[in-house]
Amino acid sequence: MVEVVKCTQLILLKGVAIFIGLLSVVSVVLLKEPKPFITGLVFGSIMGFLNFRLLYITLTKAVKMQPHKAQGYAVSNYMARYAITGAVLYVSIKADHINVFGVLVGLFALKLVILKKELFQKEFWKVIFKRKEER
Repeated sequence: MVEVVKCTQLILLKGVAIFIGLLSVVSVVLLKEPKPFITGLVFGSIMGFLNFRLLYITLTKAVKMQPHKAQGYAVSNYMARYAITGAVLYVSIKADHINVFGVLVGLFALKLVILKKELFQKEFWKVIFKRKEER
């Protein structure tokens, strides 16, 4: 189980790195000042991974708890992740050397990579478009 999780995390990390790299190249070509945008991309993607990792740790621990304790634990960690995201956005708004749009794109980069990975599998579309009689 641990090997599957590490393999999946590595695949997602590579996907985000490729996505951020492509966006960085595009920003160098299109923007007059690409450095703040690229800094925002890197900062946002690192925070996105941190959020994703914290979610994994929270859910792994919450599954092993009693239901009423798990709910409180999950909600408190959910609020902590929101606070971290808020702090990241606040820092990006206040700092001149970090582009807010780049941070937002970086925060969503992991989610976009996961969607791309899952939606572009043949099995996913075969299951969705199967007729009811074939299931």
